[in-house]
Amino acid sequence: MNARRQTPLDIPQPAVEQTARRILSDLRALANPMRAQGVQQYFKHAVVALGIDTPTLRSYTRDQIKTLKSRWTLAESVALCDKLLQEPELEVRGTGILILSAFEKEFTPQLTETAERWLKTRLDNWALVDSFCGSVLSPLLEQHPSVEATLRRWSQNRVLWVRRASLVTLVPFARRGRLLDLAYELAQEHFVDPEDLMHKATGWLLREAGKTNSQRLRDFLLKHGPAIPRTALRYAIERFPGPVRNQLLTATRE
Repeated sequence: MNARRQTPLDIPQPAVEQTARRILSDLRALANPMRAQGVQQYFKHAVVALGIDTPTLRSYTRDQIKTLKSRWTLAESVALCDKLLQEPELEVRGTGILILSAFEKEFTPQLTETAERWLKTRLDNWALVDSFCGSVLSPLLEQHPSVEATLRRWSQNRVLWVRRASLVTLVPFARRGRLLDLAYELAQEHFVDPEDLMHKATGWLLREAGKTNSQRLRDFLLKHGPAIPRTALRYAIERFPGPVRNQLLTATRE
């Protein structure tokens, strides 16, 4: 019988458990209940937040990375991220993502298997998904172009957050004029997506794609016209001058 391939999450690591408990305790001690109430306005559904401001959270995370980077490998960082993503608080889960991102030089394509599971079960709002894409999935794609095939597959997934990740991962590349064929291909797939968050992601990706080639974006929008959700269109044309925006809004109406 062939042995099952071992993954980082199969490796027993008492140090990971201890570190996760310490980080959880530290972050909860930094909680600001009044600030946490304000976080809710950015989300359409209920979220759990500690109310830690971004500079404080990033400073704390940098300190953790300095300590862990010299002693840990990718396996431990994945295991720690898995532990922290099981907690309800946004800041705790975000810390797990940022610590994992510090090990990007060790990323392998197999990380997409764990990433897909997290997107289906642990990453349940746009802020965490977008952070995960920018911090983990985009660097992974940078190192391993074969991940493009995974993004194409994810684009058709029934889970909203998996689909969103397929687009948001491409944003840093589109901004620099890279992988534009893939960006336009996947964006077009989501014109019929029922989710408003996908329309926003589609428009965001198209807007970034237009930064280095505005004529290609303009031609694309005019070609597909009424098929493009209006939310996606409005996001996509934000960088055009006012008269051009108005022209595109009119020309693409049904």
